[in-house]
Formats: sequence, C-alpha cells, structure tokens
Amino acid sequence: MGQDFAGMCVLVVGASGGVGREAARMLLERGATVALHYRSRPEPLQGLVQQFGAERAILLKGDMTQPDQCRDVVARAVDKLGKLDGFLNTIGSALRMQLFLDISDAQLEETIDIELRSVILAARAVLPHLIKNGGGRLVLVGSDSGKVGTSGETISAACRGGIISFAKSIAREYARAKVLVNVVCPGPTDTSLWDDLVRNDELGNKIGSAMVKAIPMRRLGKPEEVSAAAVFLLSKEASYITGQAISVSGGLTMC
Repeated sequence: MGQDFAGMCVLVVGASGGVGREAARMLLERGATVALHYRSRPEPLQGLVQQFGAERAILLKGDMTQPDQCRDVVARAVDKLGKLDGFLNTIGSALRMQLFLDISDAQLEETIDIELRSVILAARAVLPHLIKNGGGRLVLVGSDSGKVGTSGETISAACRGGIISFAKSIAREYARAKVLVNVVCPGPTDTSLWDDLVRNDELGNKIGSAMVKAIPMRRLGKPEEVSAAAVFLLSKEASYITGQAISVSGGLTMC
C-alpha cells in the first residue's frame, strides 16, 4: 500500500485535475483525511467522496487567484480538518502554446495569476498552520519547463522557475520550524489537457511531439507517476528532503 497517512490531514489544491485527483485518491487510500479544493468542477471528485465518505474527503470551492477566497479556502480546510499536516498545490493553466511576442497582455496576466501568484498566496496562507502544527509538508507541482525553459510556454516557464526559487527560499526560512518544502516537476504527462493541446493546437502538436520523441523512456508520463512523487514528499518517509525540485519526466530533463 505504501506510505501510512493515518491520522494526517492534507489540503490538495486543484484536486479536480488529473494529478491532483490521483494524489488525493492515494492519500485517502493510505489513511489521510483530505480537503479537496476545486474552482468550478466538483464532478470529478464526487467518486472520492462516495468511496471514502464526506468526513474524510471534504469538498472546498474557491478561486485561489483571489486573495480573500484563497485565505478562506485554507481557513475552511483547517476548520474542517482540525489541523494541517500537509499541503499539495497542483494548480496550472490550460492556455495554448504561443511564441512570446504573440502572447497578449491579458494572457500574460492570467498565466502569472494562476501559476505563480496563486501559489504564493496559498503558501502564505498555509504556512502559519503548518508551523502551528509543529511542522509539516508543503509540496508544489510545477514543471520541468521551470528548469530548462520550453518553446511556446515562456510565461508559464517563468512562473514555474519562480516556483522553484520560491520553494527553495521558504524551505531555507522554515526548516527550523520543521516545514519541508519541495517541488515536483513533471514533463509531458498523459492528461486531458495534454491531449487537448496536441490535438487542437498546431504549435502545441509540433512542440509536444518533439518533446515526446526526446524522452529517453519514449512515452508520456502517467498522472499516477507524478502523483506518487508528490505523495512520497508529503509522507513521513521524506523526513530529510527539503528545497528540492524533483523531475518526473522519463529522463527528458536530467538536472
């Protein structure tokens, strides 16, 4: 079964997406009580509520790009869970690939709001509760683009790179408070968002196909493979790992 999360309480932000939902399922199967955040689509999470019960799989709605709603989601999670041992942020945007000079001001702002600002806001709301709890785990799902850059994703890559530096910085600041902070960096992963990108976007198909060919393992990652890395970092077994950005990309990025 893997790591034991009995008695642990975790907030998963972006739980309705493929990676977030799979991570939530793993945590629930291993004994955790999980607050499942979603912005607009609770339907993908109903199966977890039915399987594990509304007292262990708790639905929370909110827009994490809005400071007041972000703080409210975290406050409601702590109120319902009673404490917070771990936090997993899986939020990302689903914008089309575009060359840098073709990106509109509105798209630029939206990407930064979702992929950087909301992550910082959520961490700022969560950290005091982890510290009060005597320590805990804070895990962010970013992207390998934050390490090496990606054509067609310049703003997203900038945000992901920012997440890595942000995580390393707060890992240093709060290590003595026993808060461990890490980033999971997926490569191309077989989700509905990826499928939509390569099927319905000309530039996305071109760049995405080239990326898959460059993966030494010659296949896309699976959501459960990304989630497994995140769940491990949330576990007691990862007690001496902090400030790391771990690639889950089949060898596409080796750094």
